[in-house]
Amino acid sequence: MKLFVDTSAWFALNDRKDQHYARAAGFMRSLKDKPVLFLTTDYIVDETLTLLRFRISHREATAFLRLFERSPQIVREQVTSDHLRRAEEIFSGYRDKLWSFTDCVSFAFMEERGLEDAFAFDANFTQFGIRIHPPISAS
Repeated sequence: MKLFVDTSAWFALNDRKDQHYARAAGFMRSLKDKPVLFLTTDYIVDETLTLLRFRISHREATAFLRLFERSPQIVREQVTSDHLRRAEEIFSGYRDKLWSFTDCVSFAFMEERGLEDAFAFDANFTQFGIRIHPPISAS
């Protein structure tokens, strides 16, 4: 299984005070013995590093960076000019949505890779037709 990982999930996994921490950690535990490839982009890494640095600490941010060296299951991909062009189309074409440009880059990346599932706590993904994990509870 290939799973895109959004900033909201990376941050939740790294901040025990985050409202989604327990669900994020539980979801990761549920995948422990499953063959999962976690894909993310340089835009997501940038966004996550910035959040970790300013909301938690430099130490947490650099620890996050080391994940990519330690785990062959976690892959960081470079955003291409084709992704950016498609992201611009998405961004321009959905005026009624409050999507960041980074969200649109993620959507373009996922489209190009044929990815339909994301580890995220951001409902913007479902608005674009992407399944998020763990699913949003109806509470």
